[in-house]
Amino acid sequence: MIVDIVFGFFGSGKTTFIIRALEKWGAKEKIVVLVNEFGDVGIDGDLLTGQGGDVVEMPSGCICCTLQADFRSQMLEISQTIKPDRVIVEPTGVATIAQVRSIVEAQLFEHVIEKINNILIADATGFMGLYKANRHFVESQVRNTQLALLNKCDRVNKRKAMVTQGALSSINPEMTVLMTEFGAVDWAEYQFALATAPRSKEDVWKEENHLAQITAGNGESHPHHDEEGELHVHFHEEEDALGYESFGCVYHDQSFDQGALEKLFQQLKTSNSGMGEIVRAKGIFRIADGWMLMELASAEFSSQPLKQSTDTKVSIIGKGLDRELIGSALAGCMSEENVIKTT
Repeated sequence: MIVDIVFGFFGSGKTTFIIRALEKWGAKEKIVVLVNEFGDVGIDGDLLTGQGGDVVEMPSGCICCTLQADFRSQMLEISQTIKPDRVIVEPTGVATIAQVRSIVEAQLFEHVIEKINNILIADATGFMGLYKANRHFVESQVRNTQLALLNKCDRVNKRKAMVTQGALSSINPEMTVLMTEFGAVDWAEYQFALATAPRSKEDVWKEENHLAQITAGNGESHPHHDEEGELHVHFHEEEDALGYESFGCVYHDQSFDQGALEKLFQQLKTSNSGMGEIVRAKGIFRIADGWMLMELASAEFSSQPLKQSTDTKVSIIGKGLDRELIGSALAGCMSEENVIKTT
């Protein structure tokens, strides 16, 4: 089977791109999407279900860190029971791609996986700011990329898009950078870029082994081997220096007021909301006449109707979150009273 690891920071457009990939390949291939979201409440699994592939959600935690064993077991079960042509892995926005890849490349899967593609989704509106704030993390991600999709190019001017493309290429001159809008790509160009990518398993292992030797003991990472003898280089920055936390709620049989929700999401964009430094907010809401998806990404609000869902789910990611204030704000958007369950 082929494994596509689709990674990128919060709100870069990973799920949108995967939906487009399912639309393109879902009828031709047997596909499984393995989703690992940051926080206790997952939204993407609901959005991907019914799009053309089987969806498997992993519990709260990062598959490159605390969920390594679960990730390995889940991949093994998928390969043995579902036997798909392709597995699309969507890790959390702060997952270290080198670590995710090393698990996928374990000897356990060497006769199962024929090819691994590392695909970075970068947000043209926020990449340079993210790079400036978290240089080590971003460079590690980009250097371990075969193909980068510079998404949301419709939201920036051409000069900024070119500068961002240049920054990506300067970090990893070997990879291809494709400019995209709404996760849409030229599939022939996309396939050609992956087919001509120069990386190989042997090259990757050598790179990680060298990285482990030069960074061991400097406080940035530590190398170790798992039970299969596979080398792992574990970076701590995504957990410690990035410092993000999440707030999640699930509401059963509860209706919300659309106008009030829109005002709340607009408020979340501002630095003086009092609810914390919020980098990502996403929710599936039951409203009076159906269901609505609302999102905050790159400080931009968007919404769209959904055909159907089961429960209202909200996930908010940021730093210094005031959970009590966020919970109260959401409660103020309800059109009815009782909340059956909150997590």
